[in-house]
Amino acid sequence: MKKFILFLVILASSCSFNDLTPKIGTIKNPQNESNKSSIYGKQNNLPATNIDKSSSQNQKSTNAQTTVTENFIDSDGKNIVEDKDYSEQDLPELKPQTAKNFETNNLVIPPSLQRKIQIALFLPLTGKNKELGWSIYNASTLALFDNDLNNKIELVLFDSKESAEDNQKSFKEIIDRNIKIVVGPIFTNSVLAIEKMARNNEITVISLSNNHELLNKTNNYGGIFVGGIIPETQIDKIINYSMDRGKFNFAVIAPNNQYGKIITDYTKKFVRSRDGNFITSEFYENNPKDIERAVERVINSFGVPNSNSKNRDTSYLSDYDRIYPQAILIPESGKTLSKIANLIARLNKDERNFQLIGSSQWNDPSSLNDINLFGGWFPAPQEQRFKIFEKNYYRTFEKFPPRITSIAYDAILAISKIAENKSNQKIGFNDFLEYNNSSTNGFDGIDGVFRFLPNGAIQRNLAILQIDNGKFETLESSIPKFIKY
Repeated sequence: MKKFILFLVILASSCSFNDLTPKIGTIKNPQNESNKSSIYGKQNNLPATNIDKSSSQNQKSTNAQTTVTENFIDSDGKNIVEDKDYSEQDLPELKPQTAKNFETNNLVIPPSLQRKIQIALFLPLTGKNKELGWSIYNASTLALFDNDLNNKIELVLFDSKESAEDNQKSFKEIIDRNIKIVVGPIFTNSVLAIEKMARNNEITVISLSNNHELLNKTNNYGGIFVGGIIPETQIDKIINYSMDRGKFNFAVIAPNNQYGKIITDYTKKFVRSRDGNFITSEFYENNPKDIERAVERVINSFGVPNSNSKNRDTSYLSDYDRIYPQAILIPESGKTLSKIANLIARLNKDERNFQLIGSSQWNDPSSLNDINLFGGWFPAPQEQRFKIFEKNYYRTFEKFPPRITSIAYDAILAISKIAENKSNQKIGFNDFLEYNNSSTNGFDGIDGVFRFLPNGAIQRNLAILQIDNGKFETLESSIPKFIKY
């Protein structure tokens, strides 16, 4: 007799994820909001969840019958599925069971059934970041229903938790289940905790981080793709756009941390490589007085033509002889960004014409209502498709998605496109590199066209947006395709 693990996926219509707690919940099918499915499984103390399109189809009849899909994992690790119909009176006795072993002499396995491609969603589902994790999970389910046209993919939910030790324990469960494609985790520390495990076990991880230090953590069989928009891409785009519009003199006001220093280094690099003038950079600690001092120093800073000496007396120079910043880059968001913009407006006694420019962090609703940011430029994906996605997400989950959710959606989209052309149930690292679409030479997602590179980068074409009164205006559209290489 063989032992099997019994997973029951019950089609129901009365549960929800609104309280964001790890329990049995409901996914709404965006194709038909009346379609719902209960999901459960085992993942540490959190139900490990298997989600596919077939588990959220309409009930087959209206005569008080409900279809129950029984998923078995046999001794060889194969996934076996059976559908059974139960009457309404039987349903109270059907309760979800997790990791329950049983024995039987009468198990019938459909010979033609094929195992689906399992994708692990490796997200923080408990702890301080659980709301963000569940939002990304929601976006991933939307992507599955929208793009898995041939019903080849199954999503399996894992809690990444918070500590590096817990990250590794949860990732070990992904390895044990022989899952080779992972979407997540979100944060750099979590990615660093599992990146060697991914390479050693030939697992492809599409992380949601944008940290460029995660690049080059790949081999020919697996490793880390950096799913977020890396700083280098952002700064290259905004500097090039600014200089095309006559802004040649740059300054930076940045937080005194690794990210701020990386942004500053890239700004210097791209400005100088295009024969522009990098005037100054100022770093601040996160307190009002230090921020004000940094802003004041930048506003009053200037360069001197043909002078390489920092100690040269410049007191005799007129304004005509001084090179003041024309564009000030502020890689910030939220309240700190608003505070810096307000200080620039208040401390600019000579009313110099500073063009404020930023990073993709500005792509947040909080930027829209700050009058001091009106007219500011920043690089980001175009907004039209995200607005459509945002509406669909709200209709389905009755809340608005964080901007990062589009990255997870596009990751599932890419996997679905690769799976369409696969005759087997295996997707490997090189499938992401070799995918070819003649119309775009890449994938076409919510955030525009993108493609995977051997060093782990995900190349994206960005637009330039401007903050207007209550909206983001597209000043320069993103290029709709890549040059084939």
